Amino acid sequence: MSGDGILSKIARQPTVARLWSDHVLHLFAADVPGAGAPADLDIRVNDMSHVRRFEQTVPWQTREHFVSAAERRLAEGKTLLFTVAAADGPLLGYGLAHPNSQDTTYTHVGQRVVWPERTATLYGGYVHPMARGHGLHAALQLARIRYLIAELGMRWVVSGVVSTNLAALASARKSGVRPVALLRTRRRLGMVRMTAERIDPTFEARFVDAA
Repeated sequence: MSGDGILSKIARQPTVARLWSDHVLHLFAADVPGAGAPADLDIRVNDMSHVRRFEQTVPWQTREHFVSAAERRLAEGKTLLFTVAAADGPLLGYGLAHPNSQDTTYTHVGQRVVWPERTATLYGGYVHPMARGHGLHAALQLARIRYLIAELGMRWVVSGVVSTNLAALASARKSGVRPVALLRTRRRLGMVRMTAERIDPTFEARFVDAA
């Protein structure tokens, strides 16, 4: 392992991160429905027949856990689950949305944001390894945005992306969203400074933890 690799590994340790770290979160938002996803993609909302096609590809999420979590979310009635699947194949991707969100705490920066009325938040995007590199993440984002604004009447659709996730940042810029705010949290030997930069002045969220 190189010297830079060792330093990066040390910096990611929880104890070190609490004492000395810099975290940045980009907030993106859309306020127009856009064109939506390509028509040839089978994207559905809250369809358990799609959900049950999930295949385990990571150790921490079994099929049983994913299906039961989806059933619980849909029963609560607060979350929308968007899915895309091949004709007779596995679940290729999914993304979640929470219409009429009141506030969100972004654990990456430890900051809470209070949203304007009729704001929906996006989270939980995933694409099956066999389907990556074909624009499915962006397509699910486009589908969620269009549905939330055109069908449910949301004023804003917001997503948060950490600065180190370069793939998600690139995908966000292809998904009809624009940067509206930048959240930063700096920790130095017990001292914490949280700041929020409002990029879009029309975006009226309240950044309650920022200096």
